[in-house]
Amino acid sequence: MKTFKKIILVIGILVVILILISFLLPKTYHVERSTVIKADKTIIYNLTSNLTKWDLWAPWTKSMDSTAVFELIGPDGQIGTVRKWDGKTIGNGQMTLTQLNPGELVAYDLMFQHGKYNSKGKFIIEASGDSTKVSWSDNGDLGYNPISRYFGLFMGKMMGPYFEKGLAKLKQIAEARKGWPVIIEKQMPEQNALIIKDSAGPKTYAQVLGKGYGEIMQYIKTNKLQVTGPPFAIYLKWDSVTMFSVMDLCIPVEKAEKGKGRIQAEKLPVQNVVMALYYGPYDKTAMTYQILDQYCKESGKIITGGPWEIYVTDPMTEKDPMKVETDIIFPVK
Repeated sequence: MKTFKKIILVIGILVVILILISFLLPKTYHVERSTVIKADKTIIYNLTSNLTKWDLWAPWTKSMDSTAVFELIGPDGQIGTVRKWDGKTIGNGQMTLTQLNPGELVAYDLMFQHGKYNSKGKFIIEASGDSTKVSWSDNGDLGYNPISRYFGLFMGKMMGPYFEKGLAKLKQIAEARKGWPVIIEKQMPEQNALIIKDSAGPKTYAQVLGKGYGEIMQYIKTNKLQVTGPPFAIYLKWDSVTMFSVMDLCIPVEKAEKGKGRIQAEKLPVQNVVMALYYGPYDKTAMTYQILDQYCKESGKIITGGPWEIYVTDPMTEKDPMKVETDIIFPVK
């Protein structure tokens, strides 16, 4: 009995000592890992500030936990947007975007187990020669719980490998995208347009577009209408084998109540789109279409209509074909 009491006393003393030592341990923790990526800062910012794109590179996805269910609350890539998750392996939690400095900083708050554990994370994105340095960190307050204080000593070893794995995949994804055009998600406003519906094949595109836009411009000049933007085409049908298409040739105008002959006046509604800024010859746009399609699939966007081409630069005035801008648009939801 005396021996048992001595054991209990020793255990008690050890517990007290461990508790006292815990108060000497750091109250906070900081975990940070960095990598250098040969890609523009904008690409990296887009991959980290849009929470749905974390599925492309972050370690905590369905590839780790097939039972995980993710939910996005709010418009992606904006302060206040929340991403929630729940799974048998990764548990439950949520991430809230708190600060966004385009091309420089992405900061967020993390909450696990219904608020039992909280921390703050961020990405610092900065130029490093011809590359970009990305630093990913997480900071947490361990409070006064002795167990949490000891737990904090191992945060670097527990979280560090996940950060390293995520940064390695981010590097792979970003460097694969360094040849991509600039892609923008935006809302196209309502606009009035004069439209000619026509069709063309691979040998007649230039002739058909030139004739159609010429007719519309003559109508605009005759009726003293105000043009509000560059001409564009909406491709309604496309045959990838014959390269034959049916399209609406459009020029936006301030106001047009009616058309004449095959020229129709229409009001195009507000719509959400993804837009790629392409520079180069018209006959080399196929890769940009493929990239935009891939972007939509990765972002969970559903394409809702035929693609648009906005002819920003007039090739008659810009002789360098690599400076000719054509904005390629997919309507999405």
